[in-house]
Amino acid sequence: MIQGLEYSDFDKALSTLGVVAKTDKKTLHKLYLSLSKEFHPDAPNGDTAKFQEINDAYRLIKEYMENYRFDFDEAEFKKQYPFSKSDWLSGR
Repeated sequence: MIQGLEYSDFDKALSTLGVVAKTDKKTLHKLYLSLSKEFHPDAPNGDTAKFQEINDAYRLIKEYMENYRFDFDEAEFKKQYPFSKSDWLSGR
């Protein structure tokens, strides 16, 4: 994990990539690709500093997602999958 990371750094990274709610790795990657293509230094409106900011933000959030500790209990499962088969069929 990144040493000395403050929440403000993490929040800035989320803002840079436009992440406003829960997301998954696939969606994060799509956001990253879209922004990196737009601001790539070789693009017509390229911006080297913004491109580097986007890359840094993506690496930080991706590392966080890869090292996050998940709860594997029933409550967390139901939160992630509210229409799981058991709830859907039983009406619970």
